[in-house]
Amino acid sequence: MEGLKNKNAIVCAGSTGIGRGVISVLADYGVNVTTFSRHGEKLESLKEDILRQTGNEINIVSADLSKMEDLKRVVESAHSHFGKIDFLIMNYGDPKVEPFINLSEFDWDYSIDMLLKSTIRMANMSAKDMIVSNSGKIIFITSMTTKNPIEDFSISNSLRSGIVALGKTLSIELGKYNINVNSISQGYFYTERLKNIFERKAKISGDKIENIEEQFRKEIPLGRFGKPEEVGNLVAFLCSGLSSYITGTNISVDGGVIKSI
Repeated sequence: MEGLKNKNAIVCAGSTGIGRGVISVLADYGVNVTTFSRHGEKLESLKEDILRQTGNEINIVSADLSKMEDLKRVVESAHSHFGKIDFLIMNYGDPKVEPFINLSEFDWDYSIDMLLKSTIRMANMSAKDMIVSNSGKIIFITSMTTKNPIEDFSISNSLRSGIVALGKTLSIELGKYNINVNSISQGYFYTERLKNIFERKAKISGDKIENIEEQFRKEIPLGRFGKPEEVGNLVAFLCSGLSSYITGTNISVDGGVIKSI
């Protein structure tokens, strides 16, 4: 795909799930990837898998998305391995799923650091490289909760919506530097996160997990759950030169779940 080979990307929270799918696609197109998570063993496994699948060696860093000092280390490592940052893909850990009344001050503080503040911090550090280069791509991978709030998802509903609003603001402010900023609102993708949601629903309802899965599947017009690489394909397109006139958007990748225009 146009304009990807030998570009340098940071993909946040990349050891599993959506992040892993994004990395596999970008690495296959020849992008130099730096990624991080708190799970060292999963990162090492990811590095081996990507090398075997694509022939490209990614740069991995053990770091916590919620901690400023860790994020600085990630950026420094990306610079030392590959030079400037061309693409920033903000992917995240899983915010707590609980009724609003059951959430503690700690739950909110941690999630604000992990979701919103990490986005502010990484966008700030990465945009400085992009401004100097007079080019760049910033992508926030959020959730369909930004378009359709879900019960018990008050953390995701509110903070991810704030991230999308920040993305729109950055697209306006950074456009003069030829920097594109977009968001992706993903639907039901078959990851550990979704499996955990099925298990929680089954425990609360007393129903079988298989029945819960089928209930979710019936909500999807395409009749199936998404694959992480399908988010990766959209990320690759948004990072490529083919998307040069797309900025400030929030694109749904959900198999048709969101019905609003």
